[in-house]
Amino acid sequence: YQFGFEPEEIVVNKGDIVKLLVTSRDVAHGVYIQEYSINVSVKQGEKKKVEFIADKIGEFPILCSVYCGRGHHMMKAKLVVK
Repeated sequence: YQFGFEPEEIVVNKGDIVKLLVTSRDVAHGVYIQEYSINVSVKQGEKKKVEFIADKIGEFPILCSVYCGRGHHMMKAKLVVK
């Protein structure tokens, strides 16, 4: 859906291998997790795989890194590593 991530929260354990399939149904979007050096962009209908090891404990914001319209600033999610 526009201006949102699905799911809005990803919860994993430290040491887990995290695999994300990044897609977009509407316009170009991005997935940016600064603490894990992840910055992936996708166009409408495109799919990209992201894989990393959750080696830092904490709560990390997931932001859209591609301007996608007026609601871009509201497009946020969270990665929780326990």
